[in-house]
This record gives sequence, structure tokens and C-alpha cells, in this order.
Amino acid sequence: MPIRRNRSKLMSPTTLTLLASQTLNCSLPTIHNSLMVSYNSNNLTLPTEATTPITLQLKTIASGSTFNLTYIQVIGLAKTNYDIFAKHKNDICRKFEHVLIQLFNSLKRSLSLIENLTQILHHFDYSPEVHANGYRTLILSHGHACLRTLEILKQVKAKHIARLHRRIHSLKLLQELKSWTKTLKVMEHMLSLAVGLVDCSDKHSLFTDFSQIPSNIELDYYKMVAYDSKHLFGRTCGFQFNRSMEILLTIILASFAAYYDTYNRSKTAAAASLATSSKYILFPEQRARKCAEILRNCDYLFCQSFWNLLEHDSIKKGSRYIAPNVTVSKYFQIGPEPIEINSIIVPPPTGPSSMQSKQLVNIKLLSHEIREGMDKLSLQRADLEGSPKIVLPMSDQLLMHVHGGGFIATSSATHEVYLKPWALGLEIPIVSVDYSLAPEYPFPRAIEECFYAYAWILQNASKLGWTGKTILFAGDSAGGNLITVVTIKAIEAGLRKPDAIVCFYTPFLLRYSMSPSRLMAVMDPLLNTNFLWRCVAAYAGIQCDGESHNDELSSARVSTDNRFDEIQASNSKRLSPNQQVLDNKNKPPNKESSTIDLHHDRLTQIVGPRQLCILRKLSESKLLDHPHMSPLCVSDEILRQFPTTYLIVIG
Repeated sequence: MPIRRNRSKLMSPTTLTLLASQTLNCSLPTIHNSLMVSYNSNNLTLPTEATTPITLQLKTIASGSTFNLTYIQVIGLAKTNYDIFAKHKNDICRKFEHVLIQLFNSLKRSLSLIENLTQILHHFDYSPEVHANGYRTLILSHGHACLRTLEILKQVKAKHIARLHRRIHSLKLLQELKSWTKTLKVMEHMLSLAVGLVDCSDKHSLFTDFSQIPSNIELDYYKMVAYDSKHLFGRTCGFQFNRSMEILLTIILASFAAYYDTYNRSKTAAAASLATSSKYILFPEQRARKCAEILRNCDYLFCQSFWNLLEHDSIKKGSRYIAPNVTVSKYFQIGPEPIEINSIIVPPPTGPSSMQSKQLVNIKLLSHEIREGMDKLSLQRADLEGSPKIVLPMSDQLLMHVHGGGFIATSSATHEVYLKPWALGLEIPIVSVDYSLAPEYPFPRAIEECFYAYAWILQNASKLGWTGKTILFAGDSAGGNLITVVTIKAIEAGLRKPDAIVCFYTPFLLRYSMSPSRLMAVMDPLLNTNFLWRCVAAYAGIQCDGESHNDELSSARVSTDNRFDEIQASNSKRLSPNQQVLDNKNKPPNKESSTIDLHHDRLTQIVGPRQLCILRKLSESKLLDHPHMSPLCVSDEILRQFPTTYLIVIG
């Protein structure tokens, strides 16, 4: 499949407009990649002694510039500052000495690990044309952390002679230097685990099944997940992203910590707590400790509750001042009758927990103007945000959108902040699907609803002001997973497939495995590893003792198992070589019973019994291997029939 690159960083309405104008007229099966990476790395030449001249030739992924000078300056300034502080005997200088020694040693070890990784980076690249993979991103993130550390070291050098002996001026810089040193030590830990993953990987696959990973690497990984995050959510929060995002991420994490303090109270009180989150903004160490504690101990209900704060009326009202108005904004339900298109019958959703009233599918239509045919939807005054200026002819293009939220939270209303600008910029109708959320409606309910909505759109094109000519899919995160699976189901059923799909930071493999991106998820403030495990478990219908139960939810999980058996039986497509590489069955390790018990006890101490229960059930679940759960496992025969596909990452 040919590959072309799209270097757009973030998908603005204007960017999507340009993208869609190209995509909606394109029918070739092409993958467009928007990774901001084009990386050709040379070997690193490292000194045997840290004090000797350093020659580094590591090119960055982003711009072709190098981190050579950065590493040289960090090591040089660390040594210079250490020599100066060593001449003084006061307490502050001793603390600086200690931190600088840690920084120096960590950087020296990290550069050795980077050298090892650099030798094999090309084996994992996205394609021969696009030199990008998770290991390259990990190295790049380490380089950016070094750049930020260099800024602190320069401030220390500039001020230590005049002011650092004054406690009031020194403590802040000391705390900043400590924070960045701890972050670099966490990055060193990630690099070490990455080297271990490469040694365990099969046929240069980025994903390594946990059954193939030595127990010591597995334990180190869980220790990092459990304990290292407290060094990443304080002063250095979000350093791997654009600096313009750091303030936003800090506010989100502060709100996250403040919300936990009022969790289980009324929604009004919880929402009000966000206004009192200033202490977690002013005191980053306190915020980091709190967030790490929450991520380690909370269940999926808290994750769901926090994300669903965006559904609170107060926040919705506020978003109206951010998102522009469109003429048509109609929310309605479709179903429950089966849909027949060219002798292909698409049944209404029958997944877990379905009842007669819940077989209906909720969708929202957004349009910048009323178009011919929309009157068939019986538009009311409440469906119009503005006065119609003109009734336009039917559009040749339509966009079907599926929102993200970890399969457990948010709705189309949450995502209107960008959907409405898209509707105005693209000047085409947008249909957003409000699928039922896990854990009340686990797999495959969301897929069935999205597929049913797609069939309804095809059959009722004129009601949406669409000629039926060209349709584009778009989805972020979990929504990207769902639109990919809907495309797979359309190909399998012989139904018309979309003309193109756009996937924003989409998880294509939900299987319980290790990869560079999952290493880096430890420092992700929004999609943290602990959150991801709980979201996947909820979507898969996995529940452990001690979590809340209700009859409907329990029956849903029983139904999930039955539905999976049906899906498994109907899946007669041959496995692709990619799937054969990924499909490493979990085999019990050949260890003595006492060793296994010791390993289990250590894991329990690290992650806790509830988390260990989730991890064990995730590792045992065959459901996560199914192509409708993990699209990366689908056959090459299906992939060859895919439409133009855009992969968009955040940066």
C-alpha cells in the first residue's frame, strides 16, 4: 500500500478543510501520515570518560537539528556548577552538589542506552519513506527534557555568584533542577526498558506480548507505572508536548486533583471544586503526589465521572461562548427497524444490556445552513441555532464523526467545540454518533450502534441534505477505533465503504502488550497508563471483586461473552502475517511454583490487588485479540481494501 506524508501538526478547522477538499475527491487506497517526524539518525559516539570532549550525532525527529550541543552543554554546565558549589560548605550548595551528581550520572547512562537504541531504530520505522516509530519519539522526548534542563542550568550559572547564597533566590532554582533531574531519571528508566523490549521483540514488532517479557523487566515496568508518575505531573508536566499546551495540561491536572477531593458529592459541588483548584496550580509537588495517588488507586467510575464533568450544564453553557453557532443542530434517534441496502441487512443494535428502548441510536446533525431534504427531519425551532439565510442544494459530501472518551465517557455535545467550526469551515453536513458507553454497554454495543448509524446514513442520505456521493469518517481516540472497525465491518459485509477515514491519536491494538508508546503513556497527563487499563477493562466487560455491581451491568457482561462467541464463530477471514506476529498466545511460563508465587506477591505490592486483578484478566482475555476490538489484528485481505486513511497524532 503506497504511503504519503502529511506533516500538519494539529488539526485545525482550516487544516481539516484543506484535508477534506483533497480527501473527498480521492478514491485511491492511500495512507497519509501526519506524524511530525522525519528522522535519519547516525550512531552516537560516546566518550569513555564524561570529562573528555563529546562528539554526538543524534538528529532530532522534528526538524533535522541535533541534540549534540544540548548534551555537551548540559554535561559541561553540570560539571561547571558542581565545581563552583563544591567550594562552598553551606547547606544550599551541598544540595545543589547532590542534584548535579545525579543529573550527570543519569545523563551518562541515558546516552549509552540511546546509542544502543539508535543502532536498530530503522527496523521499527513506519515505512522506508517515513522514519518514525515509538523508540524515536522516546529519544526525542529525552532530548527535549535535556533542553529544558539546560535552561535551568544556565540560570543557576548566571545567578549563583550574585544571589544563590541567598536562600530566597536559590530554593526555587534548586526545586526546578530537582524536578528536571527526576524527570530525566524517569526517562532513563524508560530508555532502559525500551532496550529490554527490543531484545524481547519478535521480528521487529513494536508490540511485545507480556508472556515474552522476562519477569524482571515486567516488574520494573509496573514499578515505573506505580511510582514514577509523581515525578512527571509536577513542574515538568507535559514537557513532551508543545509549550503552548503546558498551561492547559497543568489546569486539567489541578482540576483532576481537586475533583478527587470532592468525589462522591453532588455534581454541583464537584464542578464547583474546579474553581478551588488553585492550590494544586500553585504547589506543583502537591499536585504531582495527589495525581499519582489517584491514578494508582481510582477505579473506572472515577475516570468516567471526571471526564463526564464536560457534560455538566455549567460547562456546556460556557462552551457556547467558545464554539460558533451553526444553523442546524438537531439531536434525534434512529431505529429500531433493520436496514436493508442492496440485499444486505443491517440489524439494530443487539449487544449487551439492550432493551427495546435502548435499541435506538442517538445521532446529531450539524450543518452551517439548511439544505434541501432536511425538512424531512421535521426541523423545529429548537433545532436551529441561527436564522436560516437560504436553503442550499444537497451537498455532495458528508462527514460521519464518532467521538472519543475511552469508550466510557463524553458525547457529541462535548466535542462540539471543534465540530461546529468544522461544519462552518467544510460547509458540509456532519453527523456525529452518540453511542452507548461502557461499562453499562460493553463491546460490541458501540460498534453495532455506529455501524447501524452508518447504514442509516447511507439509506437516508436525502434527509441529511446529502446527495450520497462522498462520505468521510472522522474519529478521535476511541472514536478512531470505532470508525476503523465500522470500515472493517462494511468491507466484511459487502456494504459500501467510506471514501476516506481520519483517525486522531487512535488505539488500533487494545491487546495487553508492551510497546514504546505504552512506555510513554506513563508520563501522559490525559491518557495515562492506569486510565487506559481501566478503560479497556470496562469496554471489554472486565470487572474485579470490590467494584460496584448492578443487575443490568452483570447481565451485560454475561451477554458480552456470548456475543464474543458469536463473533468468533462468524470470523472466517484468514490471519495475516501481521496478525501472526501479534497473535502470541498467553502460555503459562515454565517456572517453579514458588517463583511464580513470589512474582505474584511482588506485583501485588507494586500495583495493589485490584489493579493486579484487572491486569490478570486483561492478559487472559481473548476478546482483546479480535479484529473488531483491535483493528491491527485484521487480515491483510481486509486492509488492502481500506479507503484513503489519515493517521493524525498530537504534538
